[in-house]
Order: sequence, then C-alpha cells, then structure tokens
Amino acid sequence: MNIKPIETRYAGYRFRSRAEARWAVFMDALGVPWDYEPQGYVIEGIPYLPDFLVYPESRFAFWLEIKGTFPTKEEIGKAQLLAKGTGTTAFVYFGKPEVPAPDLSHITSFEDFMGSPGHIWTDEDGWREYPVRPAQWEIGLPPTAFRLDPSSMMRRPKSGFWWWSDCPHCGRAIIKAAGQVIGCPDLPEDADQPAVHFAHHTPRLLNAYRAARSARFEHGESP
Repeated sequence: MNIKPIETRYAGYRFRSRAEARWAVFMDALGVPWDYEPQGYVIEGIPYLPDFLVYPESRFAFWLEIKGTFPTKEEIGKAQLLAKGTGTTAFVYFGKPEVPAPDLSHITSFEDFMGSPGHIWTDEDGWREYPVRPAQWEIGLPPTAFRLDPSSMMRRPKSGFWWWSDCPHCGRAIIKAAGQVIGCPDLPEDADQPAVHFAHHTPRLLNAYRAARSARFEHGESP
C-alpha cells in the first residue's frame, strides 16, 4: 500500500507533513525563530533537505528534523553527517507535539534526580557513575529524540529525554536533556543555581503545545 503524509500550508510555507506544520505553530507560540528547509545538501552522494533551522544566524542555532515514527539508522546517520558538515547540532525529534512528561518541579535534589543509590563503574566518558536502573520519575516515559553533535561522530547515538525547556534566566525556549536548564550561558558564572531544575512543564510551554495540537489548517483557517 502506498501511503504518504498530506502537505500542509502554514505561514507562507508548504510543509511536507501536518506534524511539521504543528511544530512550526509550537515554535511561533513561543516566539522561537525558525526557517523551514533553508538549504539542501548532498551527503555521501545523496541529496538531503533538513526540515528546520531553529534560531538561525545565532550561536544557539540547531537543526530540527521531525519524524512521525522512530527514525531509521540511515536517517540518524544523515543527521550525524549534517551536524558534522555544518558544525551545527542536529536533533532528530520523533516525539509528538505534546508535553513529554508530567510536572516534575518537586524534584530539586540531585539524589532524587538520579534515583536509587546503587551504581556501577564504567570507563566511558571519564569514569563516571551511572545508576543501575532508571530513577522513579523516568519509569514509563518514552524517549523523544536523538541529539547529534558535530564533535560526537565516533560515538553511537542514543535516543533520550530531549525536551523543550523554558529557561527562566534568558527567556529562551530550547531543547535540553530531561528539560534541565542548568548552565544558561547568559547567567553569571558565580550565580547561584539549583542542582536540578525541570523546566519542561511551564505555562508558556503548555500553551504552545496546546496551540500546536489544536491548529487547523484547512480552508485557510488560522491555527
């Protein structure tokens, strides 16, 4: 059976899928600048047209590839090469345009964030400790995306909890690991910061997810 997404028009663009258009509505609701399919590339001899360049022409720029299902190895590999070739981080996002986790703001200590005290030693990434099992808050949550960095080409990418987060320090909405907004570059180095700060469930983000889900594109209707 031959089946493909229906193209959707929004904000002067013709998106290849309804999911892409909904993410554009989401970013517009947050005031996040984006450009859709701004530049095509030839990667390993194959033409490649990335979906979004978010925060274009800034030091916060990143590629955002939207997938309706879990990406293939080939799709992840192309995003890796895109990140390396352009020097810009790429996310392959396969989560739905909805809040990825419940409110976790009650977790404020590193001990609660990491979960149970059992650890094993590993020689990866400089002999860091890793939990034997997921923390309680992680159980039942699905991964949302792959993050591919220009300098991490030798590592096998793993999907994880990459969530849109609402930074209270600089006001930017950006994708961060588990919604953490620790280490904002606009914050002074000597500023006091909590060890854990979930910022994926703010009113502004909830409104943006709501706008994305409820958007109507038929017959010239505005989202």
